[in-house]
Amino acid sequence: MSSKLVLDHYLEKFQTLGNTLTDIDFQNLTFLQEKEAVYNMKGQKVSKSYYDTSGREAIRITYDRVFGTYVYQEIEYPNVFLGLQKTINYMNWAGEIAYKKKKQFYSFDLQPVFLADGTETVVGFSSQKQRQVLKSERLSADDYLQAKNPQLYALLYERYGEEYNGYFRTGVKTAFVNALNAEADPTILAALSNEVFGYEPMTVKELIIMNLQ
Repeated sequence: MSSKLVLDHYLEKFQTLGNTLTDIDFQNLTFLQEKEAVYNMKGQKVSKSYYDTSGREAIRITYDRVFGTYVYQEIEYPNVFLGLQKTINYMNWAGEIAYKKKKQFYSFDLQPVFLADGTETVVGFSSQKQRQVLKSERLSADDYLQAKNPQLYALLYERYGEEYNGYFRTGVKTAFVNALNAEADPTILAALSNEVFGYEPMTVKELIIMNLQ
């Protein structure tokens, strides 16, 4: 019984004949309840689950960012954010992933980003959808920090408002990171050097920088 898919049990129970795991629209199944999506500290959407009425997880959708090599004018550029991959994970009664189905890869329509010095030096690639995704992630990460640690959030804005807002608008973190690294005030340094509870020995400063794009 433990290896049986939760969804299969209900399909049989309600005699949903002719449907399989590949064609059922589980979003319209009344015996499943959708839960709020899970986001990590970087603001990235991680997963969303559907549960039966007893609280057993039946479907878990995971969201992945795909990085790889992008070729532009016969030149290879590594580690480019190429698009998004959604995977539907069907859970069994033991709470394990029993079957996975990858949805079609969502590929960004990437265009080159040039260095603003009058040359055609490529410094990256972006698309409208990619920019929307990254901006949404920055917004979620900002909201997460404000909710989890209001004092730290207030400190960042009071001390590094210009640099942080610049990062928030553009996603370019250089000025903000440089300001953190150049900090000399003993009180601020003490706050940034505190270890993060549950992530020891990671410091507050290390956590902030790690969660930037």
